[in-house]
Amino acid sequence: MRRALCSLIAVALMTACKVGPNYKRPDVAAPPQYRAGESPPATPSFGEFKWFDIFQDDVLRGLIKEALAANYDVRIAAQRVIEAEGQVTATKSFLFPQLNAVGQASRSGTKAPVQSMYSGFLAASWEIDLFGKIRRATEAAQADMLATEENKNAVIQALVAEVAISYFNLLEYDAELKFVRDSIQTRTASLRLVQARQKGGVSTMLDVDQAQSLVESAKASAAQLERAVEQTENLINYLIGKLPAPVVRGQALTAQYQPPQVPAGIPSALLERRPDVRQAEQQLVAANARVGVAKAAFFPSINLTGAGGYQSVDLLGVLGRTGAGYSMGGTIDVPVFDAGRRAANYKTAKAFNEELLINYQKSINNAFRDVSDSLIGYTKAKEYRTSQEAFTNTLRDQSRLSDQRYRGGVTSYLEVLDTERQRLAAEQTLAQAQRDELTSLVQLYKALGGGWQ
Repeated sequence: MRRALCSLIAVALMTACKVGPNYKRPDVAAPPQYRAGESPPATPSFGEFKWFDIFQDDVLRGLIKEALAANYDVRIAAQRVIEAEGQVTATKSFLFPQLNAVGQASRSGTKAPVQSMYSGFLAASWEIDLFGKIRRATEAAQADMLATEENKNAVIQALVAEVAISYFNLLEYDAELKFVRDSIQTRTASLRLVQARQKGGVSTMLDVDQAQSLVESAKASAAQLERAVEQTENLINYLIGKLPAPVVRGQALTAQYQPPQVPAGIPSALLERRPDVRQAEQQLVAANARVGVAKAAFFPSINLTGAGGYQSVDLLGVLGRTGAGYSMGGTIDVPVFDAGRRAANYKTAKAFNEELLINYQKSINNAFRDVSDSLIGYTKAKEYRTSQEAFTNTLRDQSRLSDQRYRGGVTSYLEVLDTERQRLAAEQTLAQAQRDELTSLVQLYKALGGGWQ
């Protein structure tokens, strides 16, 4: 019997195979270059740079480091990777024999003497993976783990971008608030001048009311901006795992680093950099392996069992290793009829594989669209900021000249009122344009697959 069993094991191991399709990456038609982008340059893509090379404000770097260490979403994603690693080990363990120690004691009988029986055995069992069911399941679990790691990378990437954008928003609110507070001081001084001129009979109460309205509108804007500042500080503290508190500032909005060039790189290389695309591919790998698991269920399975140990009516006999015995056996489970269950599982696995193939293609298409949108967004944000700077400089001159004309008695205060409102609005819009240029740079960096390295 031993010789027959050993022969069966040898034949099983030599003929073992993996049914089901082996994974092959689908062909993807990558464009030769991005829309709104330059021809593929020899220089590395902007997305290949590390985040601490892109953001050169030491305070921002510190905030990102804190976020990577303490952010709740990153910590949750890291635990999910550990869970997936454990699942791989648990699935892979079925490739090997399972060994258990079994001890048993019993007493039986209705009259004296009562019969006692003690035994101790080592029991082994092993399912021979003849058609690759367990190996395919292990392959799927490994792909699930890699997909989970890519999800963690995507969480990190999104976090880096969100911290940077929130920080730039905070600096922009600071810049606007400074303009508004300076304007309040200027308008308050102008209000005093108009009140003095009204008392002297040179101006009217209408001029005083208009000057007062300028002061109050600026104060209202300051209140809104102060609210935005505190709420953004709270958001940043949440992202770095802290309770609401003030946030230290580093460089001003206008002093933030911007690279002289932002090369997009070769489109086909994007598929290796973006975590969301890599995650979608690993999910496809797992689904493909589970098609093999479902297909292997149509084939026979072989289970070997064995046990050896000692049995005695005396506990000391078991401990003294008397009464030795063993047993060996094997079973073959051949599918005959299951009312279509295996066929349905196989059909489901194939359909899910096709679904994730479409999802993978969708993620690639979305990646190329995202980069093209971000390229045009950054280009136009830069152009808009340049135009807004020129427009704001013009309104600064107009505001200064209209104030001089009013003081000289050449024009009414209505002209001062109009130009001052336009100037402050232009200053605020310029700060927003400077912020938008920086945030569009962050969005382009993220779209190109940067930020998680």
